[in-house]
Amino acid sequence: MITWWENLVPRNAVALLKNSGRRDFPAKEIREVVVFFVDIEGCTRLCEDLPPRETNEVRETYFSEYLDIVRAEGGEVTEVLGDGLLALFEGPDIKENVHAALTAARRIQVRTAGLNRRRRSRHDPILVNISLNAGPALTGLTRLRGRSGERWVYSASGPVTNVAARLAALAHGGQALTTKATVDLLGCKCRSIGPHVLKNVTGVIDVVEILPIEDKKQEASDAGTKSGDFRSSDS
Repeated sequence: MITWWENLVPRNAVALLKNSGRRDFPAKEIREVVVFFVDIEGCTRLCEDLPPRETNEVRETYFSEYLDIVRAEGGEVTEVLGDGLLALFEGPDIKENVHAALTAARRIQVRTAGLNRRRRSRHDPILVNISLNAGPALTGLTRLRGRSGERWVYSASGPVTNVAARLAALAHGGQALTTKATVDLLGCKCRSIGPHVLKNVTGVIDVVEILPIEDKKQEASDAGTKSGDFRSSDS
């Protein structure tokens, strides 16, 4: 049974604390993860067009659907960032994590289109930009200790998160972006965006776009169970 306070923290943080079997603070560990960002494009304009309560209702409606999709694919939302979400996929197999995150990205694109068709509020269709990146990160609870007390935050820190965040800023018009190195883990094909120098990221990153789902059968089954194999094609 989930207690009310467990809804205030990510499930991976709850599991870490319950399974640690330790009385002291559990140390962070280097783990292979997929960092996954979802951002509403033009959220500032949305806030100007709608009253605060309607804006909040739009966010909750869309983000609630995204939460379900991320969890169905084995990930967890760790932060709500105003106009976006941050999620982690951190199972023991990095290829399975990448597969799950790629599937979640495409399912979110399909679900967003469906929500836009059924929207009741006076807003333009929502565009969500997605980014994901796979790699090792220092993962676990970050402990802030001040004179006023403590605050714990579940996070994955390192270059993998920095690149994912920069890709989120680069994406526009409803794109889902990742790196060639990430999709190469599965041998998947995506549309090349080309090499990019990302702010405060060392070296050149080969950026690729995850192509939207075209198959109508996949769209119709989006509300169902966990998706099957990831498929895409070159432009």
